[in-house]
Amino acid sequence: MKNANKNKYIEIKNSQQVAPLLQKRRKELGITQKQLADLSNLSFNGISRMEVGDSEIKLSNLIKIGQLLGLKIKIEVED
Repeated sequence: MKNANKNKYIEIKNSQQVAPLLQKRRKELGITQKQLADLSNLSFNGISRMEVGDSEIKLSNLIKIGQLLGLKIKIEVED
C-alpha cells in the first residue's frame, strides 16, 4: 500500500517565497495569526510581517513556526 501522505519538497531561496507557504499552512490548520503568535512566543506583528514577506525571518523563528505548523525545514549544502 502506498503512503497517501507523500512528502512535498519546495526549494526556498528567500523570505518572500516562505511567506505564502507559512500563511497557506496556517490557514489549512485553522490557526489565526494571533494564535500562532501566542503559541510561538512571537509578536502578532512579527507573524503578520513574515506572512507578507515584509521582513527577513530568523532561522530560529522559522524552525519554531515550522514545527508548530507541521513543516519540516531541511537545509542542504550546495556543491
